[in-house]
Amino acid sequence: MASSDYLKDARLVVVGAGAIRTAPGYRLAQAGARVTTVERHFPGSGTTGSSFAYVNGTDKPPRSYHRLSVLSIRDHEDLADEVGGDWMHATGSLHWADGRNGARAAGLEQVMRRLLDWGMRVDRLSPELAMRELEPDAWIDPEAVATVFLVHRAGWLDPVAMAHGTMSAAAERYSARLVRGDVVALRSAGSAVHTVVLGDGRDLPADVVVNAAGPDAGRVATLAGAELSLERTPGLLIVTAPAPARLRHVIYAPGVNLRPDGGARLMVQRETLDSQAAEGSPLAVDDPLVREAMERARTVVPALPQVEAEAVRFGVRPMPRDGLPIVGFDRSVANLYHVVTHSGITLAARLALLVTEELTGGDSEPLEAYRPARFAAGAGSLSRMPSAFGSSD
Repeated sequence: MASSDYLKDARLVVVGAGAIRTAPGYRLAQAGARVTTVERHFPGSGTTGSSFAYVNGTDKPPRSYHRLSVLSIRDHEDLADEVGGDWMHATGSLHWADGRNGARAAGLEQVMRRLLDWGMRVDRLSPELAMRELEPDAWIDPEAVATVFLVHRAGWLDPVAMAHGTMSAAAERYSARLVRGDVVALRSAGSAVHTVVLGDGRDLPADVVVNAAGPDAGRVATLAGAELSLERTPGLLIVTAPAPARLRHVIYAPGVNLRPDGGARLMVQRETLDSQAAEGSPLAVDDPLVREAMERARTVVPALPQVEAEAVRFGVRPMPRDGLPIVGFDRSVANLYHVVTHSGITLAARLALLVTEELTGGDSEPLEAYRPARFAAGAGSLSRMPSAFGSSD
């Protein structure tokens, strides 16, 4: 697989059409592979479309993982420019803590200090300056908040537009195909998969199968007799009705996170909603927990009292057991290549380049820390769950 022309006319079947699938699919097709992407519904319809989509490297140790995330922000901008998309908004993020919660304030200070030590630009602002110069429609209580942190290399993107845009560009420019269906079997000969079987009976011949199925990646792996060390983490997000308020940044405030969501709407995230999602109970827009989250959002955006929740989005993210991406060929199935990570929105653009580089015989060193084989000795419990400061991507 180290040949520089390995991808030329190779039949690659990419399972899944979210952000972490369509960006690599685009780059692989660009490199000469015959790419077929399989998706149940439409690009971005699964976990990608139900993501807070905070593109960041804010709280992502170790440093190599942080660096991977930060580089991907620039790669996202380049990808959007290349295919003519307008989904990337690298406007930065604002973070503050209530000084009366000493542990939370100290944790935030530690995260920001680490970013500075790692060469990131982080500005310390007073609440008054942040409201006057950055977010005039937000309220930051000067009596409770001493410092507002502005992280410059961060932002948000429209994940469905990104998935659709890259998939469309791959089809129009490089003859990639999108096939709608469910993968129900992977036929093998020896230790390699040769056919992807869909639920309607169609067979897709494959030289390489890229397992980028997000929360379904574990099931796809088992179809080939492989195993991935994954957990599934559900979450809920609120989308408001059109609001008479404009946010310019992603906001991480005490008890609630917010960002713009297009069409004058805001997206609201709150930990109590994710806890409810873990119980498997769907929430209506008038559920008490949704109303509580909206009340919390109104403490940050005073223009929201007359604005109600318009929708509640449910999503499930794949969470590798050590919290870091799983990227590379399976240790037992020769041509099954996994690309699975909880931070799929952030990492999609960088992993697209690195995976393509590896599969064309180039440098694979940046991916060595993320190989599936690191779990070979047995996976324990999840040892690195990202904190609330930088997990919602």
